[in-house]
Amino acid sequence: MTSRAAFADGVRDVAGLVPGVAVFGLSYGALIRSRGIDPIAGAVSSLIVGAGAGQTAAVEVVVAGGTVAIAVLSALVVNARFALYSAALAPMFGRFSRPWRWSLAYLVSDQTVGLYGRGQERWTTPALQQYYMLGVTVPMRGGWVGGTAAGILLGPVVPDAWQIGVIVPLMFIALAIPSIRGLPELVAGVTGVVAVVALKDLPLGLNIVGAALLGMTAGLLLHGPMKAGPALPVATPAPAHPQDSADST
Repeated sequence: MTSRAAFADGVRDVAGLVPGVAVFGLSYGALIRSRGIDPIAGAVSSLIVGAGAGQTAAVEVVVAGGTVAIAVLSALVVNARFALYSAALAPMFGRFSRPWRWSLAYLVSDQTVGLYGRGQERWTTPALQQYYMLGVTVPMRGGWVGGTAAGILLGPVVPDAWQIGVIVPLMFIALAIPSIRGLPELVAGVTGVVAVVALKDLPLGLNIVGAALLGMTAGLLLHGPMKAGPALPVATPAPAHPQDSADST
């Protein structure tokens, strides 16, 4: 196994998610253009920050007349989940050299965190795991930056309501597809997909929470009866034969 093979494996694993993040980038780029933000600053922000939800929150604060400090604070609050990601990635990244560790941490996104477990399973040495994660993270950042640039140039080609409300949750569902092992997981996934689209107009990202709850509930309701299985007949001792009683005396 070579570093090139590990890198290519990472690229293959993330390939199905790149179009989704590129579409999200289109929406963000269109937002930059429609809000009158400097297009170069908007494009560079995707290269430097690489966190769509936080960038969107910061833009909305600036457009509403908020200070730069408030915009930065808003982005930090929205992206606070990355502190949890760092705890999840620490076992793998802690084995990397410092330059690799800092570089890959800089490129990590929501979607790539969900793939690091695959890298641990398939590639057992830190050197190969580094190249796997590089193959996972670079295409995602490229898709985000490229989508942002295209959105700035093309304008609003994606409806606003389909930005974070649908595209991002569907990418997370795509990450969960390989973990489907039976009917309960399949039902949970399908329920989540339908719910996240049906509830897309809910504010504050509540469609994500609602879809997650509905999906888990559907899966658990089906998993319970299947796990219990059919009731097994209880064996009862056969009644003693009169002759046996006579023989024992």
